[in-house]
Amino acid sequence: MAMRRPLLRAVGPLLGLLVSPAGGAAAPPANLSQIGVWSTALYAAPKAPPPPASRKALPPEAQCIAAILDAEKAAGIHDHLLLAMGFTESGRRTEDRLFTAWPWTVNTEGRSHYFPTRDAAIAFVRETQARGVQSIDVGCLQVNLRWHPDAFPDLVTAFDPVANARYAASFLSALRRDHGSLETAIARYHSSQSERGEAYRQRVTGNLRWVAGALGYLETLAAGPSGSAPVWTAAERGRLSFLSGLFADGPARPLLPNQ
Repeated sequence: MAMRRPLLRAVGPLLGLLVSPAGGAAAPPANLSQIGVWSTALYAAPKAPPPPASRKALPPEAQCIAAILDAEKAAGIHDHLLLAMGFTESGRRTEDRLFTAWPWTVNTEGRSHYFPTRDAAIAFVRETQARGVQSIDVGCLQVNLRWHPDAFPDLVTAFDPVANARYAASFLSALRRDHGSLETAIARYHSSQSERGEAYRQRVTGNLRWVAGALGYLETLAAGPSGSAPVWTAAERGRLSFLSGLFADGPARPLLPNQ
């Protein structure tokens, strides 16, 4: 998410009153050189419990989906709008030509990069930061390290799908409380500039059609090896592939916001 200074300019005097989720004074991130310099502690997410062992075994193409579904339930976000945002933020095609949200995604300097592992994504972020670049979006929901330096204690956590999704859900919920509607919150998640935010909201709405049409497939993917995976017929896979192509990449498609 490419936050462009959300409406926090007027709350600077209140930052001294902020407390951490545990009740103590809000502390700076453990390593500012890795995360950033501008605090958004107003939106600090609750501490996430460790994921179940079954979730640790999920393949990368399932990890964001599982984490976002859990974060939606915990935050009370209905209609799978956060999942549609995940596809908008980090969506990519899988080898079987379907569509997923990829956990090792980085967007910086106007380009999205997909990496095969978390370690590769972290190495790229560190190299980019060493060049002096601070505005870097990471993970399933593309949390911006410049505008959200207090979101995660380190880059390993920033790329953890569970932590990334929980922070995004907390931030979206806070925006909804501030602005009164989920539609406005979705737009503000991307940008406080009305045109950019509205364009992003429309892309999310487009990807919500993929989520609605492929929900059974997505829930099965998120269930992992322990789930009772159905046998997908050729017709069903063809339908999913069609939906994926219609609402995935391309200049007129909703996938991947213009940064």
